[in-house]
Amino acid sequence: MDIDFTRLKYFVAVADELHFKRAADKLMITPPPLSKQIKLLEKELGGPLFERGYHEVRLSPLGQQLVGPAREILRQVEDFKAAAARGVSGLVPIRVSATAYAPSDLLAELETAISGLPVPTEFSVPGSAAEVTAKLIAGQAEIGLIHLPSGDKRLRHRVVASYQGGIAVRFDDPLASRDLVSIEELRDRDVAIDFARPNPVVLAGLTRMLNRRGIHRIVRTTNQRGGEVEMATQVFNRHLVAVVSYAPDSFIGKIFSPPEFKLIPIDETTWAPAEIALAWAPERVQTRLGEVEDMVERIAERLGPVRRGA
Repeated sequence: MDIDFTRLKYFVAVADELHFKRAADKLMITPPPLSKQIKLLEKELGGPLFERGYHEVRLSPLGQQLVGPAREILRQVEDFKAAAARGVSGLVPIRVSATAYAPSDLLAELETAISGLPVPTEFSVPGSAAEVTAKLIAGQAEIGLIHLPSGDKRLRHRVVASYQGGIAVRFDDPLASRDLVSIEELRDRDVAIDFARPNPVVLAGLTRMLNRRGIHRIVRTTNQRGGEVEMATQVFNRHLVAVVSYAPDSFIGKIFSPPEFKLIPIDETTWAPAEIALAWAPERVQTRLGEVEDMVERIAERLGPVRRGA
């Protein structure tokens, strides 16, 4: 089976946005050719990648199964191109990896900031902050974008964004009529924090903080790493409350969007905002430490002041 890499790129873009128009805008094409290419890919694969509703687009079971491998294939293609470029130029690039759980607008601005650096760069979005941290520690990336706390003392950080906490609930949940909630209001509810499961440090920290606030009914909704779609399904079917970042433009924010869900900010006096930072491992970049730290500052300057809110 011959798979067109462009169609894989289109598939991942729609999977990221869960919206054909937004994905088309991101790809700088119009929706009709995007839809056509997705249908051709579905025909090649023998099944639908998306479940299309009047107001929504969701990954099908086949789509959920293939989106991870599709990302990996595209990453390998980019690695191949970068290796070829290095062979021609002889220059060693700065490799930047970012967590896929950061808001998509921040990821887009990060990619733009990196492309303007005066050195060759490679940009990848491998998955969770834990996966990015592993790449930094293994020397497979020089700079990473991760959620704090990382729990790894081998890393240094430069905070570039701060996002208010939020909850996601069904459209008919008693809390759905609210525009702001306090974390203590969740004491009698079943709460899901599975978005943090790929990072054990963040998961443990969130669990402790919730317990200190009197919230002990923390439930597991998925066995998958990054099973956000399954988590949303469980939140809907079981009337759970998902504690997330209040970032409507993020992947999580788009999953928990109307009309099925409502995303509500948490009062910051009851729940501290989440921070996102550029990180690097000095011991792994010893020979390039000055260059890497200079690039971190350049990227931070291009991103502007520490971002607040959504």
